[in-house]
Amino acid sequence: MHWMENSRNEHWFKWLAGNLAGLAPVLAGLCCLALAVPAMAGNGSSSQHRAAEEMLAAMASGDAAAMALAIHESELELLRKNLVGEMKSQADRNETLLRDRLFGSGLPLSDIERLTPQGFFTTLARRLRIGGRKFESVDWLQAVEDSGGMVQMVGRASPPKALGSVRVPVLVSIVPWGKDWKAAIPLELQAQIDDLRTGRTRATAGAPAAAAPAAPAVAAAGTTATPTATPEGTPRALLEVIQAADDNLRAVRCEEFYSRQISPNFRRTTAPKALRTLISTCESRAEVRERFLAALQLIRQRTPRFEYAGTRAIYDLSGQGLPFQSLAFELIDKQWYIAE
Repeated sequence: MHWMENSRNEHWFKWLAGNLAGLAPVLAGLCCLALAVPAMAGNGSSSQHRAAEEMLAAMASGDAAAMALAIHESELELLRKNLVGEMKSQADRNETLLRDRLFGSGLPLSDIERLTPQGFFTTLARRLRIGGRKFESVDWLQAVEDSGGMVQMVGRASPPKALGSVRVPVLVSIVPWGKDWKAAIPLELQAQIDDLRTGRTRATAGAPAAAAPAAPAVAAAGTTATPTATPEGTPRALLEVIQAADDNLRAVRCEEFYSRQISPNFRRTTAPKALRTLISTCESRAEVRERFLAALQLIRQRTPRFEYAGTRAIYDLSGQGLPFQSLAFELIDKQWYIAE
């Protein structure tokens, strides 16, 4: 038995000597891998630190566009794909609940579909609570590996001297980005989006303001009182012009809309060529009409704020996803017009 063992050992050593040159690259690779493993553990690599700190700085600034640049585009695209798909499914059933919750009823689905992943996130972020503390440096404590290649960066952020000395804990999710790293959508924001999507909470940023009661006419000598109004506080003549504007836009009668519902003051101060362009754009682009129709639909449910002795009515449309924050009407020769 001993000679068999000695023979095997001698044979093994001869094989090892003959193949050592061939094993050298493999052994070198194993050594490199062993050296690389600690970089993924511990407190993370410099590229991981950089990605996490870029995200923290964007959150501290409250700038959604900066956050979108710090987040991996595939994360943003997945968010856009899932939510747009759900909104389109609702639209097929003539429902707009999710769109209203996330973007406001004034933003047409066609406009949302055209948004880039970054633009989608930036627009959606108007309804989210974004923020963080400014920091001077971060002491990264641990890089915790998570599922799907994600890494949770855990650290303590030190504020600038002017903001005290209390170090606060921070957590940033990052994902691989080629040979580098990018942030994932913060889990807190994902939770806020899901709360809005399911109706557990209402928008806190840019949420629509509650309709205010009609303001009394401005007190001035020799002025008239606010025109006779419906029980909701809106003059009947104003409701009639809103309906007429709605009818013309739905029928794509843009020339009539601009000549009869838009204020003479606006038409007088707008160059004929520019006015013609506005009418042509209204006729050729359905999304332009849709935005205006959405605004008209919203103001039917609201009471305007009156100014200038009741001759100007302003509807608050903030937080509704429209490119304008309000819609104003003015009274000229006892006739209401859209002011601008």
